[in-house]
Amino acid sequence: ALLKSKKHPEFKEKYHRIKTRRGHKKAIIAVCKMLLTAIWNILNKLEPYTPEGFLEHRPVNESKVLTKAQALELLRKRGYTITDESPVIV
Repeated sequence: ALLKSKKHPEFKEKYHRIKTRRGHKKAIIAVCKMLLTAIWNILNKLEPYTPEGFLEHRPVNESKVLTKAQALELLRKRGYTITDESPVIV
């Protein structure tokens, strides 16, 4: 019922995000852990529940800049062989 709730979208978002990668059962366990953590914090801090800690604002298109050395190292780690030969022009 919590996953269908419109009042708490953070649980629904977490479920769907994990379900696409790991499957239904692991997503349910992750949401249960999230709920248990929220309950623990409510009882421990004696404060009402707020979803701010669960709602994440992630940048969608974060551009990454690599140096030449970092790019070459990344290619080497992925199995590419890099040679320093320039093409011969006759």
